[in-house]
Amino acid sequence: MKAWLPNALTLSRILFLLPIMALLEGSTPGARIWGFALFLAASFTDGLDGWFARRYGCESSIGIFLDPLADKIFANLLLLYLASHHPTWIPLWVALLMLAREFAVQGFRSMAPCLGVVLRTGQMNKWKLVFQLIAIGACMAGLAWEQASRLMLIITWLALGLMLLTGIWSMLALFWSNRDLWQRRPLRMELR
Repeated sequence: MKAWLPNALTLSRILFLLPIMALLEGSTPGARIWGFALFLAASFTDGLDGWFARRYGCESSIGIFLDPLADKIFANLLLLYLASHHPTWIPLWVALLMLAREFAVQGFRSMAPCLGVVLRTGQMNKWKLVFQLIAIGACMAGLAWEQASRLMLIITWLALGLMLLTGIWSMLALFWSNRDLWQRRPLRMELR
């Protein structure tokens, strides 16, 4: 297995964004169904890229960097897009709160290596992404199939609630379990 395949799968999530959004703008249910199908394919690559990398021993530094970045770009931009175009499905304040949470967590994670620490992604953070993708998928399915929209709206709102709960919980747990980092002095860094 070539080392480029997991990274190509990771990048495909970002590349799928514009076609998904364009299909969601389509006025026909068929366009929205294709957008939903493309979303499912892109979401499937999230587990597939890591599986390929581990299975065939082709993990790379670029892959370790790109995978969480692609997840954040894919999930947060779609959530923000849907909230701005379909606020009855996903309230804008929910998307903005999750975006603020992502910035806070990423800022804290970026500070840690300067203090000699690498922070792992917790299980609760992974559940946040799962609930976020479920909310996005249910919203897209409800927009594509009007006969299922009532049920999909309920699933969307439940998943959004669980996303908020696990997202805020994982952020607070990260800050609390690493509260000693605020007192540490930064390491001497090499300037380049």
